[in-house]
Amino acid sequence: MIRDVLVFTPVLRLEAETVKALFALEWDGPLSVLFQRDNPIGHPKLDHFHQYRRGRETFLAGSYDAMLVVESDIVPPPETLKRLVAVDADVAYGCYLFRSVRPVVNVFERYPGQARNMGESLMAEPGLWKAACRQGIVECSGAGLGCVLIKRHVLEAVGFRLDDPTGVATAHCDTFWTMDVYQAGYSMLADTGVLCEHIDVDGSVMKFQVVDG
Repeated sequence: MIRDVLVFTPVLRLEAETVKALFALEWDGPLSVLFQRDNPIGHPKLDHFHQYRRGRETFLAGSYDAMLVVESDIVPPPETLKRLVAVDADVAYGCYLFRSVRPVVNVFERYPGQARNMGESLMAEPGLWKAACRQGIVECSGAGLGCVLIKRHVLEAVGFRLDDPTGVATAHCDTFWTMDVYQAGYSMLADTGVLCEHIDVDGSVMKFQVVDG
């Protein structure tokens, strides 16, 4: 049962809309909000890694049941936490658009069984995203930590890592964490009704209303 939740926001470029949205989250139980501004290295991937490792340590040192990660340029709707808790998955995802030339949703198609291929965005193939929206709750294989609820036992078992300690020839640590969670067989589901805004570096806002998926 999830009652006590830590909302974790690693701060790189903190948007005012994100702050406002986090304090508007609907929840009836204990709710702590951690804005963690700690980027001591000056290297984007290594600071990203440092932030998530420290956030995990803070979470595990407390009595929280789950951690809601909302990155500092994501604007979740007020019902996000309630809806993701109701999904009742080990890892439950809200939806947002990646910064890219064409719209790409963060929810990746999960292939049958425990496929070696982790899949690709539900917007990669025509009709998949619309079908997922009709279904509402869908199995997925990630990805991204822009808006995700993680149960305690998952964070206890799966830490954050890089495959290159210099950060030069590696993806961000969320990629490897997602791979490890997927390969460990944890349940990963997304609620396609939790539609977040994503604020780009130029201030433009990526919204699902303009997407024909």
